Amino acid sequence: EESKIAPGYLQEPNNGAYGIVTSNGLETNMDILGTYKKDWDDFSVSVSAGGNLMYAKGSSISNSSRAGLIVPNVFTVQNISSGSLLYNNYRSERAINSVYAMANLSWKYMLFLDLTYRNDWSSTLPAENRSYDYPSASLSFLLNELVKMGKVDMFKLRGGWAQVGNDTDPYRLYATYGNAGQWGDATRLAKSSGLLAPNLKPEIATSVEFGADLKMFSNRLRFEGTYYTIDNVNQILNVPLAASTGFSSVQINAGLFQSKGWEILLGGTPISNANWQWDIDLNFTKNETKIIELEEEVDFISFWDEARVRNIGYVKDDALGQDGLVGNLYSREVKRVEDENSPYFGYPILGSGLDAEWEGEEEYSKIGNYNPDFILGMQSALSFKNFSLNMTFDWRSGGQYVSQTYRYLSESVITQTWLNELVNPGELGGAASMELRDWVVANADELLLSDRLRPVGGPTPEFGGFPESFSGVTVYDGTFTPGVVGEYDSDGNFILDHENLGNPGTTFVPYVVSYPWDIGRANMFDADYIKIREIALSYQLPFAIADKIGMQDVNFSIYSRNIMLWIKDSDLGVDPERAFQAESNGTFKQGVERYNVNPWVIPIGFKLGFTF
Repeated sequence: EESKIAPGYLQEPNNGAYGIVTSNGLETNMDILGTYKKDWDDFSVSVSAGGNLMYAKGSSISNSSRAGLIVPNVFTVQNISSGSLLYNNYRSERAINSVYAMANLSWKYMLFLDLTYRNDWSSTLPAENRSYDYPSASLSFLLNELVKMGKVDMFKLRGGWAQVGNDTDPYRLYATYGNAGQWGDATRLAKSSGLLAPNLKPEIATSVEFGADLKMFSNRLRFEGTYYTIDNVNQILNVPLAASTGFSSVQINAGLFQSKGWEILLGGTPISNANWQWDIDLNFTKNETKIIELEEEVDFISFWDEARVRNIGYVKDDALGQDGLVGNLYSREVKRVEDENSPYFGYPILGSGLDAEWEGEEEYSKIGNYNPDFILGMQSALSFKNFSLNMTFDWRSGGQYVSQTYRYLSESVITQTWLNELVNPGELGGAASMELRDWVVANADELLLSDRLRPVGGPTPEFGGFPESFSGVTVYDGTFTPGVVGEYDSDGNFILDHENLGNPGTTFVPYVVSYPWDIGRANMFDADYIKIREIALSYQLPFAIADKIGMQDVNFSIYSRNIMLWIKDSDLGVDPERAFQAESNGTFKQGVERYNVNPWVIPIGFKLGFTF
């Protein structure tokens, strides 16, 4: 993989840039499998056993320029000065040895029992913990084969239990030194900022599910329903540590995570004749994951931390009011007057810069959860003779996210949404008047006590802008943040310094600095949406015509995607499916959107298929 950047491209300094990377990867698998089958009058059995040896290795070596080349447009490693050379070398190996067996038993082709077992030994785990099992058992019963049910084509009852193990990546047991770049001509090495765990255990997921499948009226009515629970123990996670420890995090086997959910499919064929057929299917999914246990002395798991918002998972504890849900978003709240005897009880407390004050570093409150309450999909297929029209719809209900993009654009006062959020008080005696102050207090539920606080004023007189003279010239683009300035005495009584409610003494600031909030509740949005995800119109050439030209099948289709998006918070314009923050290591933070707003694109495609 070779990169050449000419001088001046992307403002690259010092005569351009050059880099070359060589990567190698190999995986080998050796399998042996034996199977025995036997049928009796009412019984059938199939038993298999075998083993697998998996070995994988990878390596890479890279050289690139940090600050540019010595001679422009000479793209060689020798043309990179020693102080500007970035180099890295990586090697990894991984092996898993396995033995496995499976058995399939049936009785009168109505009762089926499937059993499996597998045992793995992984090189990435410590010797005492590197062996883990994959047992499973499932039972299904075709009730319609035992009892005749008229128009019922199939009625199946099923249940299953399974356990799955998982190892980890290579070199996650002991700290090793890695290349940290150069300091002049000196080579620097560094260890990971996180503590590793030499006694890691394999992750184990145990699932139980029950379900039923029903087909009626020659498959014109279809139903599939499944309820499942999954217990994940020993999940390998990084837990944040206090900076005073000298490390950023510690790697642990977390405890017990439990998922519960439903998957339901309902389908039908309302129309079916010689020329027309219409198939429609609805699929419903609902899932909830909770933290049931954590390791001792671990109170919570922090999945990510972004400004004043965190994705934290607490252990389920009814006494403490913790629901234990994975996906919860927590934020520091705006500081408010807590003195119930004060006439300003519940009002925001403003700081010296007249921005909102925030609660303490460790005082976070739950503001939402990025997971949906449920997802409903619909697929429709309508055909007439050789033409077919297929459509796909999706509906997500519930869930929230916070938007860094909206926060930054609003701070720069260039979003229509932020303009819509401004409050225009109309003609109320002008700025710094008691009439304006009384109007703000009269609308306290919206302007002072609401979770979504808004400034009063605007960028022009037409938008309610107040006079301000920060530039030395009176301009009618002023706004103010409703709230109070003050502090508590030793008895917890709130002592007012001054009001900032539109009264005399209120500070009016230019609209361009009118956004007083950081990321948090003020930048949280609902993630509900409805999408027409895809439409495709197809035509299949009649078989007789295709056969004459030597083809088995010829078909043509035109399709388009992203036909429509309806979102609950429509002013923002963010696709909730992109409400995540991409990280440089290929992972992403769910529930916080940052610079992930793309233009809505509706592609149109054509497809021509031949089968000989």
